Amino acid sequence: MKAGERNMPAASSVAVHIERNARKFPARTALIGENGSRMTYAELNSQSNRLANYLLAQGLGAGDKIALIAKSSINWVVGYVATLKIRAVCVPLNYRLTEQDVVNSVVDAECRFVLTTADYLASHLASVKLPAALLDESAGPNGLRTILAAQPDTLAPQDYSDDDLQLIMFTGGTTGRSKGVMLRNSQVFCNSVHEALDTEMNERDNTILATPLHHAAALNCWLLPHLYLGACATIMTDYSAEKMLDMIFEHKVTNGFAPPSMAREMCLTAQKSPERLSSFKRWYVGGAVLAGPDRDRMHALIPGMKIFYQYGLTEAGVIVTVLKEEDYDKAPDSIGRPFVNFEVKVVRDDLTEADVDESGEILVRGPSVMDGYFERPDATQAVFLDGWLRTGDMGAMDANGYVYFRDRLKDMVKTGGLNVYSQEVERVLQKHPCVREVAIIGLPSDRWGEEVVAVVVARDGQQVVEDELIAFAKQNLASYKAPKRVVVIDYAEMPINYSGKLIKRDLRAMIATRLAQS
Repeated sequence: MKAGERNMPAASSVAVHIERNARKFPARTALIGENGSRMTYAELNSQSNRLANYLLAQGLGAGDKIALIAKSSINWVVGYVATLKIRAVCVPLNYRLTEQDVVNSVVDAECRFVLTTADYLASHLASVKLPAALLDESAGPNGLRTILAAQPDTLAPQDYSDDDLQLIMFTGGTTGRSKGVMLRNSQVFCNSVHEALDTEMNERDNTILATPLHHAAALNCWLLPHLYLGACATIMTDYSAEKMLDMIFEHKVTNGFAPPSMAREMCLTAQKSPERLSSFKRWYVGGAVLAGPDRDRMHALIPGMKIFYQYGLTEAGVIVTVLKEEDYDKAPDSIGRPFVNFEVKVVRDDLTEADVDESGEILVRGPSVMDGYFERPDATQAVFLDGWLRTGDMGAMDANGYVYFRDRLKDMVKTGGLNVYSQEVERVLQKHPCVREVAIIGLPSDRWGEEVVAVVVARDGQQVVEDELIAFAKQNLASYKAPKRVVVIDYAEMPINYSGKLIKRDLRAMIATRLAQS
């Protein structure tokens, strides 16, 4: 070997992590499925090798784009790992999107092949005419059972690189056609390391994946760090609070992610049998407000459990900050401090750096931040400023380095010439004992331009009284920030998406229609 040459493959490739753990922990369970099925690291390595050999036989290889659209399952993970084993690029797609949205993403990402299931091949992909392998129990030459039986379980050495493009992950497309976030092996790996280091993950963990694997939270922040460590991941195909609690208890799950709405639902469901959460040691939460009373209920259910409240975005690859349990009393309303190797700053409208505690746009910089949007140079240029990623989120930073999330720029309410940060109002109203869920939206007003409206779900057995809730808000906020009206709806009416996040644009449209008809 010549001086300077590598004597080992790129350490950042997920394919290398699986191969290493198959040698190190061959009999250790890597994955648990919703039906109780299990797969060891040796089996995951073998099956992904077999599927990788099939993909190579189809003429696929380094740099080719492979779409992956299916519900979360062990086979989803096999498909993902097999894609990376041939140095191809995985394009995970949201199966809840319309057929046209899926087709747009497949075309935009220049996909050459599809890993899917028979139902989605028929319902979402019929028009794209791409070759496909089926990850469900479908028979035939392109069914996974047939493929695995016909292919060898060893793979020719691949020249993995830290710079290999691993993922194109499409954003929600709330302001037009979705954009594909490009993440390389090294960027995904750095996020895994950050999660493991800053949130106390270890090789004996078992995480539960309740949100879909095509979403960056489940994939990048929980599945991949656990596979890197040689830990276990328990996969839910379809979420329900009852099922999640049963799986946590049955498989002795140690940690998991839940957006605040999901966490509150789990707390309500677990009240009669809190022992189902007895193995849970760490609860990861993010995506919306988690108020003090919510934390108290979570701790009451699971004494000694730690809560890690996190903030991130797909473009950052993913997680940027974390509020750790031991820091909560120091900055209870914050989203914590930046992860190891990450930096955050806040800038004013003129892009100069804001003072301590001054609100502005949050900018982030770190080794997991994306290269840009696939084939969208103008959109890429618009979100970078001298190497910093512009998040489109409003926030502030205090003198001790804690970051405070104020609002998405698009969700900020402008009333009477003043800015109201919806999350600030939500955080206050979430403390009211009658409120289970609350969302602040702005609706058109002849007098104010926009008026602040609180959309509320009451706690079981409680009644939300509009005047009382508005008075409660005014006791804790400047009067212009308090809602002008309160609309009470059922929890089932809240437009919460597949990852547990409230879609405010849908909520605004629904409430505006309802008020116009009343």
